[in-house]
Amino acid sequence: MTEGTVSKWLKNVGDAIAAGDLLVEISTDKITNEVEATTSGTLLRILVSEGQTVPVKATLAIVGQPGEEIAPSLEVREETTAPLAMTQEEPAPAVREAGEWVKASPSARRLARERGVRLAELTGTGPNGRIVERDILNVSVPQPSPKATPLATKMAVELGVDLKTLDHGRRITKEDVLAGMKTPIPAVSAAPAPAPPARTGAPLSVMRKVIAERMTLSWQTAPHVHMTMQVDMSEAVRLKNMAQSGLKISITDIAVKCAAQTLVEFPMVNNSLVGGMLIENQAINIGVAVAVDNGLLVPVIRNADHKSLRRISEELGAIGAKAREGKLAPDDYTGGTFTVSNLGMYGIDHFTPVINPPESAILGVCRLNERPVVIDSAVTVRPMMDLCLAFDHRLIDGALAAQFMARLRQYMEQPLLLL
Repeated sequence: MTEGTVSKWLKNVGDAIAAGDLLVEISTDKITNEVEATTSGTLLRILVSEGQTVPVKATLAIVGQPGEEIAPSLEVREETTAPLAMTQEEPAPAVREAGEWVKASPSARRLARERGVRLAELTGTGPNGRIVERDILNVSVPQPSPKATPLATKMAVELGVDLKTLDHGRRITKEDVLAGMKTPIPAVSAAPAPAPPARTGAPLSVMRKVIAERMTLSWQTAPHVHMTMQVDMSEAVRLKNMAQSGLKISITDIAVKCAAQTLVEFPMVNNSLVGGMLIENQAINIGVAVAVDNGLLVPVIRNADHKSLRRISEELGAIGAKAREGKLAPDDYTGGTFTVSNLGMYGIDHFTPVINPPESAILGVCRLNERPVVIDSAVTVRPMMDLCLAFDHRLIDGALAAQFMARLRQYMEQPLLLL
């Protein structure tokens, strides 16, 4: 994580804060975290507004005692888009113009930020030319844009919707933007309406940006080799149907359990190559790809080789729901050593997955369907499924990968051996 977006403030300026109180929601490329206050006091100033993206370690707010004067070094710089992390020991004036720092009272600086007024363009009427509140109030400022969620703002730009026409006295959401598409904007004159602006490209979301960077890194650094094997799923289907009432065993659950046991016997497939160094992972932590809105998350089942099929099923159901709701904690999706990606539920017969770095392999699970097969010189119909292993050829040779797949097929075709 290198940056985050303030999605929602849970406290207002002037509120009493106790250490441990939930203070603000921060959205990253994968999840939305609720950040706790680390000290007690009063919320004196919010430095980063909702929807603003700032780098890691940026100062978000100031908590102190009621009436406490805030040091000028902790005021937001007028020329920056993201606040810098500053302390009382690092004095730094707020604005500079032509080699001189602009003098302004703290209340004037606050009001200037709220109204979008640049202090460097004003002449102060206070003592010694200091800018005071009345100087800010005398500046005519345009009507501020209505508040909207980051997603609503992005959708409004893409769909050509004017947020000012949707101002309902509350924060605008994506539903308001979609509804606004159906409401024509009244004409202000008899002149023909101007042609809509040409549609321009929109920046990638934080999640898609990180996915793009990681997949590019994987494809450019790891020589991918793909190996496909057909598996008779008759016994796995029988096991799935034998599940007790209230417990739904899925093909993904079985694949995770079988992969974990196979990794115990072939630990090289569970290792990683980082900076030219072989990392021998002692734990078998299997990530399971979960599709979410406009992206993909890979929550991790830790120590999967030590867990029963029932436990894996329960954990996978719970962690998958958290992923789709955006409630994963960092420990839920870090530390994976091998990944399972199942696209069979979408009717996919074959695909070649991309390795999730720094892991050395990923297993693609395809559609399960009935196919004619030859057994003992006779043609019969069996539930069959393809497994595709993508592996990093720098670390794993073809023969080793083939042995891994052969053993995995044995477990998939005889899953009762694992119970």
